[in-house]
Amino acid sequence: MNEVNVRETKDRLLDVAERLFATQGIEATSLRQITAEAEVNLAAVNYHFQSKDELVRTVYMRRIRPMNAIRLERLEAMERETPEGGISLESLLTAFYEPVIDLAQELKSQGVSIGQMLGRIYTEPHAVIEHLWLHEMAELARRYGVAFGRSLPQLTPDEVIWRLHFTIGVLAHTMAAEEKISRITQGRINLLDKHEVLRQMTRYAKAGLSAPSLECAP
Repeated sequence: MNEVNVRETKDRLLDVAERLFATQGIEATSLRQITAEAEVNLAAVNYHFQSKDELVRTVYMRRIRPMNAIRLERLEAMERETPEGGISLESLLTAFYEPVIDLAQELKSQGVSIGQMLGRIYTEPHAVIEHLWLHEMAELARRYGVAFGRSLPQLTPDEVIWRLHFTIGVLAHTMAAEEKISRITQGRINLLDKHEVLRQMTRYAKAGLSAPSLECAP
């Protein structure tokens, strides 16, 4: 088997596994099902990944790591441009949201829902997924948490955490409900218009983030 065929086989396994993990769940998807749909033998999984856990890790890493790298690169660029003050909420939200929307559109063209795929991170009690969360998502959350905190000095640290939790929820729900909103509105609203999706989410999240502090409420 030449190098091109080896790479094609590996990519085919990753693509099939990604789709099945997203639609069926990680635990419910067997290696035999993956290899059958990829039209390769079981030995190919052992050759390329050694185990199902490593296959799961690779499936998620190839999407999450580049996406988060873009988010961090954008944050670092904004921090260099505004070293003394807080970054605008709109800029922070765009940098945080847009790479996910871009990935969602890329995956949709391949028949994969990013809402289902990333939803497994929150819902599947899988050791590999827990490890990915700690090592690939926690640092991103920390860095953006600091940046949002600087831009929201009127809030307590706990309020910042609460509001970021809801801000992430806006993104997660939007990605998970991409087909539902189209059906409810009979196609009038869909998530194919990236700029409109980003505009609506950013405006909504910005309003919630900048609401007065509860500590100052009567």
